[in-house]
Amino acid sequence: MEIKDTGYCKTKKEVPSSPNNLLLFRQQANISQDRLAEAVDCSRRTIGYIEKGVHDPSVQMAYRISNYFKVALPVLFPDLNEKPDEQEGAHHET
Repeated sequence: MEIKDTGYCKTKKEVPSSPNNLLLFRQQANISQDRLAEAVDCSRRTIGYIEKGVHDPSVQMAYRISNYFKVALPVLFPDLNEKPDEQEGAHHET
């Protein structure tokens, strides 16, 4: 299925990919952002920001969310494993 640019919406290619799998898991579980937020003790806005990649979850939040869905942390948040290495690499270059 090809999505055309009509000037009113972005084409499929222009829509940024998600930095994590939270939205996918939440949709598959058929739960709202509100329900997930309540279950992991945070705000709905936080869940939305994490899904969009605006904010990375704290380690504790990432574990609470992965425990909720009963999946390994790297399955839900694959990019979290890369970020500490990138930061370490930046320190070694100075």
